[in-house]
Amino acid sequence: ALHNAVCSEIIKFRRNKMAWVGTLIIVTIPLFMIWNRLVIDPQREYMEWLMSVLMLNTLILPIVNGFVITSNMQREYQDRTIRNVLTAPVSREKFLTAKLSVWFLWYLISFCLSEVIVIAGCYILFPVEFTTGNMRYALSLFTQNNFFSFIVGIPILLICVKQQALFYPSMLATLGSAVLQAAGLQVSEELILPACICPWTAVSISGMVGWGTQFWRICMITITVCGIIGFIGALVSFKRQDQ
Repeated sequence: ALHNAVCSEIIKFRRNKMAWVGTLIIVTIPLFMIWNRLVIDPQREYMEWLMSVLMLNTLILPIVNGFVITSNMQREYQDRTIRNVLTAPVSREKFLTAKLSVWFLWYLISFCLSEVIVIAGCYILFPVEFTTGNMRYALSLFTQNNFFSFIVGIPILLICVKQQALFYPSMLATLGSAVLQAAGLQVSEELILPACICPWTAVSISGMVGWGTQFWRICMITITVCGIIGFIGALVSFKRQDQ
């Protein structure tokens, strides 16, 4: 039954215009930054360019991600297809698990495409810095950031379940999440510990405090807990829902 639920979600995502637009926006970020370096700011150094791409990515990716899951869930309530789920023999856990899995699959494809363009950009713009070590660092930084960003975005699913056909609560939460993630890049040293404890700022902090350090572990724990609470909350809230 889970396999069927996943297949049905894939069809919904493919029909969802917002998912296609979202992928387009995510892929446009590195393309825009490559163009910017070629045309507007040709003096920009490699590390500065990479951090600018990361900054833009950190701000825009959570917004796009929140928009996509909101539009997907909202359509279920607006078109009343949610009734079939609430009355069907397919368990509600399977429905939400399938939704989370396909949402993540869309996100994974989108950010992998984006990372390919970032690496291509490094190759075109910075042939001297295009080394295995540098590319490994860039890829691990972006992948970790994107992956953690998705996990702290899971509570948006809970808000989508609670708001049903509304649009604004989850969009406000999405914007708040994106602002906090971008703010995490600007945190001063004395505020690193509180920023590790807040899951949304922890996304950015995790990329700055070396991998496997104590701060990184705190980030990892708070981000994971945030995602788990978000998903369990969505399940509990959805189970209590009537038609």
